[in-house]
Amino acid sequence: MSLFNRTIGSELSEVEKALIFDKKYANTGYVQYHTKNGEYFYLHPSPFLNTLKNEIYYCSQFPPPPNHSFIETNVIDEQMISSGNADQRISVKEIEKWNLFDPSPLAARRKTMDFMEIIDYFTYHYRGEAESVNEIAGCSSLFAFSSPPGEGFGGGINSAILGRDYQWNLFNKSLQIVPPELRKFTSDYYYYISKIEKEIKKDTGERNIAIHRPKKLLSDIPIVILDETQRKISKEFKEQLEIESKIITANLLDALLIQPHATKKVEEMMRDEIHRMQEECYSVGVMPFNQNMGAVPKLAASYSRLHSSADIKPEDVRFVVDLWFEMRKRAEKIEASPMKTSHMLELTGDARKVFVKLYDIFGAEIEISMIEAVREMKMEAIDLELAVDSLENKGYCMRRNKSILLLEPFKNQFRHEN
Repeated sequence: MSLFNRTIGSELSEVEKALIFDKKYANTGYVQYHTKNGEYFYLHPSPFLNTLKNEIYYCSQFPPPPNHSFIETNVIDEQMISSGNADQRISVKEIEKWNLFDPSPLAARRKTMDFMEIIDYFTYHYRGEAESVNEIAGCSSLFAFSSPPGEGFGGGINSAILGRDYQWNLFNKSLQIVPPELRKFTSDYYYYISKIEKEIKKDTGERNIAIHRPKKLLSDIPIVILDETQRKISKEFKEQLEIESKIITANLLDALLIQPHATKKVEEMMRDEIHRMQEECYSVGVMPFNQNMGAVPKLAASYSRLHSSADIKPEDVRFVVDLWFEMRKRAEKIEASPMKTSHMLELTGDARKVFVKLYDIFGAEIEISMIEAVREMKMEAIDLELAVDSLENKGYCMRRNKSILLLEPFKNQFRHEN
């Protein structure tokens, strides 16, 4: 959905609705200079929607308001002039003074959907265990709702997406709530979601980067998709998802205007959690992604935005840290496997499960009868056959009559490739 093609009320953010329809905010809005010196400027309902009013503001008696900021003004004179089109006139409003305006209270108003419904939206494309799918959805929500710049760190969330190609596509589908205008480098709220990893230099605004199996990206929170597959969605449900996605986009636009802050007590709590995450990372050792050790404030701010709050609460910190630890455990499964990391993510879920479990029980170079394998895996024989085919194609097992032989993958010699 293009930001500039929004006409239905449910597609507008709460800030936009108030500044468009509430007379109380008739001369309040987001500044965009018409002249370089700011003598003439427009007031838009938000950074994401241009005004539909034929009006422009004029000030000459004092410094102009800062460009790209929210202000409220006091209009002392209004004149209608020709805009060059005989049938169109424009209102020029002269202002006596202006004050900065904080849109956060408007952005935090009660929404059509609450934050749990938004997290649920991110589960819809996945089929798998409910707990795991909810964890993936929670992480995807944190990425989508971004984070404002803070002391010592830039804005935005970085995520390493670990999974097969089709699982990456599932993650990408849910991120369709991010409008195309925010995927442009010039946006103050920039989203780069790609399989191609590249250096992105952006010193201002917010920069959200999601890379499929990155080599260098410093990840704030990994999103590990192991056994989840694509959920079949009916035509009717797809139509419902399209409606929901537009409502969530409106929520997102409000959230991006919120600048969450923490009390000193919560800041101390976040520092303690950072130390706990550091201890966890150092104790585990090598992992299939690079972790930003100081990500807690960013993640907590994103979660506060998700439920439309300007205050980072202790429960927000606990939520994001618990979510990070769960994703860390999922990543450990990849690294602890004797497989190469790339193959761990490329194989089908069943093939990966078969190799890991049978390797753990029998080890490599031991003949395992198919009857034993079926009994240990507790799966249908045909499903096991398909899994073995996948393992054989990758060089992880050999067939011998009615048995299989797992092969030692010598993972360590490939570690630098992954």
